[in-house]
Parts: sequence; structure tokens; C-alpha cells
Amino acid sequence: MKLNILFICCIALLFWPRNSNGQTLQKVRVNWTNPFQIGKYEITNQQYAIFLSKKMVPANGRLKEKQLINVGSKDLQVEYFDSQWRAMQGKENYPMVMVSYYGALEYCKWSGSRLPTEDQWKFAASGAEKTRNYIYSGSNELNAVGWFKTNSEYQSHRVGLKKPNELGIYDMSGNVWEWCLNESLKSDSGFCVHMGGSWFAGEEPSRIAAHYGNRPTHFSNSVGFRVVFPVDPVMDIKTYRGKPWNSQLQTIPGKIQCEWYDLGGEGIAYHDTDNINSGSGGLNPANGSFLNEFRMKEAVDISYTKSKAIDDSPYNMVEPAMDQFYTGWTEPGEWVNYSVEATETGKYVIGLMYTASGDGSIELWLDGRPFSAELNVPSTRNKKETIDWRQWHHWNKIDNLATLPIKKGKHLLTIRTLTNGNMNYDYLSFALLK
Repeated sequence: MKLNILFICCIALLFWPRNSNGQTLQKVRVNWTNPFQIGKYEITNQQYAIFLSKKMVPANGRLKEKQLINVGSKDLQVEYFDSQWRAMQGKENYPMVMVSYYGALEYCKWSGSRLPTEDQWKFAASGAEKTRNYIYSGSNELNAVGWFKTNSEYQSHRVGLKKPNELGIYDMSGNVWEWCLNESLKSDSGFCVHMGGSWFAGEEPSRIAAHYGNRPTHFSNSVGFRVVFPVDPVMDIKTYRGKPWNSQLQTIPGKIQCEWYDLGGEGIAYHDTDNINSGSGGLNPANGSFLNEFRMKEAVDISYTKSKAIDDSPYNMVEPAMDQFYTGWTEPGEWVNYSVEATETGKYVIGLMYTASGDGSIELWLDGRPFSAELNVPSTRNKKETIDWRQWHHWNKIDNLATLPIKKGKHLLTIRTLTNGNMNYDYLSFALLK
């Protein structure tokens, strides 16, 4: 699943009026030095239905004891059919509604994104460095950019039908309210902001400055969300500060060992959703052994293949060697960089040695730019497996993940986890196509 996202890289000092609960006006200063990417459109019914199916959310719409969607509402535009979720016919590209704040958060965790903070939302809605200081997102005339109670015929509309704002982002004023991140939320009685007005609301709530919200358990046919992502792995290869592991480039043709990622830390050599190595020093206790402590102070999660009915499973499709490192505990949005050298110019057949507890996908980048399409990584689960945690230890190898051209010379290779996660990566193989 691919999302339309826009990159926002701005350094500015802006003052935003905040309308607290639609009444008291304050000023909030934002010193914007951190670039981010934001969805061009609100998350649609089709996108959310894919998430529900991939996460195997049951027909009651609950996950981890949280009610993600209001399945009892006639206004819900996704449906459960034949053990899968789907968007209702004709509503595929309408914004997802009847989704709680928790439902929006779970989608973000799955997709490797986040909800925008209120300040990020306002910054993007205003047009960032291209701002023309409009009242609404993209215009001083709401009818041009948004669906609201005067022009909506009291219903939401397909995303992207009105004019975009200065950055090319659609529907930030009107259509549906958009949940924003509450990083201090502690209970269901807390307050979560939603911004932008809706098809049901008037002109004032659709202003960039307006400030409304509700409890995180709230459902409405006029509340949805859009997402933000961290910046891409490398925007300019010339400024890359990572260094090859052990001062040695991995070579192509050959195997790129996934645990030998670059040095440089978070945001340079890799992006991980937490700062803990769940394998080295965690699952594998720090006992002085090389296998248990390999790179344990870095956030990329590393383990190694083990015998005794762990990785030497009867359900392996390809047998792995024992005591071999791999990266694991992967989450959507995570990425890892590898400094490599191709010894020949040509087309390369790329393979992947892996496990996957469910269907997922990855993407390869080369020299800071997208290199491959979205690459599907099929599940290695087996219904005959009796112990659930061993579903993460059924190994397989995709011999032809992709065939891509690479020029002779030094390169930066990036593996990005796009969907599902919970995959283990042993190595990528590169074979020169003759």
C-alpha cells in the first residue's frame, strides 16, 4: 500500500492563534526546525480497510481492548465480509470516518506513520514556507477549498475534489475533522484535538486557527485523520554522514548481510521505532558472548539463528545456517542503510532470506532515492505450528524479489519496511544477470 505524501522541510518562526474550545484566543510560538512528511489526502476507507484486514481485526472492530471503529453505526463506510474488511462500494476514496482516536493511532503504528501534532497540522495547513496567510487552508474563500455545511449537501465527499493549499495538500479545511496527536494522553477521559472543520460544520470551525476536539473514544461521521511520516532516509547522498560497518564496504554481486548496517546511529544509519535492541542484550542476555551482545547498544534489533526446535523448524521452506545474525522486530516505517560497492555494471536479480509472521512489504532505495517498487514479502506462517512465537522463525528465501540495474561503484543501499513488519531479514542476495 502506497500513500501520497508531501515533504515539508522548512525553518521558520511562526505565531499561530489558538482558538481554545472555539472561544479564548491565545498565541503559540512554533520554532520549526524539524522536517516532516504529511499525507496529501485524508486516509480513505480503502486504506483503512486494508489495515483492518492486515491486522486481522475481528468483526467487532476491537484491537488490544480498544474500539477502533463504530461497527454499529449506519455511517460506517467499511464492512466485514468473508473474514476480510472492505470499503463499501462507491466509498473507496471517501475519507475514513467513525474511527476513534485509538483507531487512528493503531493505523499509524501499522503504517509507520504518526498523527500530526496540532502545530504540525497548522504548519502544513497554512502552506509552510509558501504561506499566503489565508484564513482557510489554501484560500480566504472556503467554498474553493473545502466541503462545509453550506455546500456539502450534508455528506462527506471523495478526497481531493476541491482545490489544494499552497503545498498541494487537499481537504485540510472541511470534509472531515482530523485527529491530532496527544502525547500526554493518560485515559479515555482525556482531550484529543481534531482540526479543520467538516462537511457538517460551518465556516468558523474550518479556519486554520480553530481549535476543537473530543475524547479519544469519540466516533463521528465527520471525524477522520491524515498521517505524517519522518523524513526519508537520505535526501542528499552528498551530505550522508554514515560509515560502513567495520570500515568495510559490502560488495555486489554477493550477499548484503543485514546486521552489518552502517555506523552513525538513529536518523543517519537507521531509523528504529524505539531506542532498545530487543535482541542483543534483551532476548539474548548480556553474558559476555559475541552472539548475545552483538551491537547491543544500538537500536536496530538483532538476534541469531538457534537450533533446538527454534530456527531449525520442520516448517522452514529454506534451511538457515545456525548462529547467523539477522535483524528483526521490524516495524513499518523503519529503515536501515548499507554502504556497498558494485564491482560490475548490470542488472541484478535480488533475493531475500527472511521470515514473516504475516504478509508484508519492503522497499529498496539506492543513493538516497527510491530504487524499487513496493516489494511483497509473503507470510511464512504455518497452520500446523503449535507454538505462536515460532511463527517468527519459519525461514524462506525469495530468489527473485526484483531485478534492478546498478552501476559499478560505491552506493548507499537502504531497506525500508513498508507494511506489516514483524519480519526478520538475514541477507539480501545480488546476482548479476547474464
